[in-house]
Amino acid sequence: MTRVLATFVDSVRQLAGVPDAAVHYVPQGSSAVVAEGTSSAVRALTADAAAWNEGPGPEARITDRPLVDLDVTSAPARVRWPRWVPRARALGVDRVTALPLSGAGAPVGALILVSGQGRSLDERALTLVRSHTRMTADALFLLREVEQGRALAAQLQHALTSRVVIEQAKGMLSVRFGVPLDEAFARLRSYARSHQRKIAEVASEITEGRAELTAL
Repeated sequence: MTRVLATFVDSVRQLAGVPDAAVHYVPQGSSAVVAEGTSSAVRALTADAAAWNEGPGPEARITDRPLVDLDVTSAPARVRWPRWVPRARALGVDRVTALPLSGAGAPVGALILVSGQGRSLDERALTLVRSHTRMTADALFLLREVEQGRALAAQLQHALTSRVVIEQAKGMLSVRFGVPLDEAFARLRSYARSHQRKIAEVASEITEGRAELTAL
């Protein structure tokens, strides 16, 4: 994820012909913010702005509307973003453009382009950046879906493996003590609870011969 964002901000900086670019990304269903930038100072400002929920990036994400070529040296800008503007001005930022990063129809972040010395953003470059931003947002959405699918598959595999081990342990206890499977499981569960351990862990020790069966 971080590599995708880093490549994205570097490419749009070159497309737009601006000194710096940054992005903040908040995956759907998560409160964690991922920030990337073409300089450490801009990356830090972008992360802080997302935490403050203030600045062009958060505003573009929240409203799902672009902010194009804004003059941040003006008094209205200082009133609008009282913490962000002084930090940005200290970095030599005069103008800023923020585009929402929307995946599957929902804003999940924003791209921020910054420039100094009163330089305005070229309209053709902006068109290219918009297109690249949309494609990246779609790619991030698909990447998130793949990661969630892998996590779910791993969870299911773990649950299945644990179930198999528990069934094997039940069978071994049933044979060892000459009791029905239900009673064998009850013993296993009681032992795990009394020792504040997971049933699957105890079952694994039984099947691997690492548990003293007479203790159960």
